[in-house]
Amino acid sequence: MPSFDDVWTDKMYTGIEHIDEHHKRLVHLLIDAFNLVEAGGSAERVREIVAELVSYTKYHFAAEERLMLEIKYPRLAEQRVAHQWFVKELNEHFLTLSNADGTLPAQIFVFLRDWYADHILKHDSDIGTFMRAEEERKGPRKSGS
Repeated sequence: MPSFDDVWTDKMYTGIEHIDEHHKRLVHLLIDAFNLVEAGGSAERVREIVAELVSYTKYHFAAEERLMLEIKYPRLAEQRVAHQWFVKELNEHFLTLSNADGTLPAQIFVFLRDWYADHILKHDSDIGTFMRAEEERKGPRKSGS
């Protein structure tokens, strides 16, 4: 059975604490769902975890997009397109699960694991890099301002 450490690596930290916590929660939910299926857990509980994964993914994307808007991240539009595509994929793969037997096929787990890892490593880490560069560019703030 996969564990959190099988998916998460230190390279996945963005340096944005609340975004990193979101990412960790998403990985935990994904692993919990897959491991429950592997252990023969109830279809109802699998559907509950999967519903939480879908819901939390949407929440996370909205929070991430708000942050990108606030910091004037130049690749916000590209991120939105990626997020919209992924939510569509989640809906297609997982909402059908609620009408099925509660299984989480290994290929879906692999798809999700790879997408989350790839997206965090290639796209979300850039948000943290951009934020740090902007903070350095602006320099230290004077007290009282």
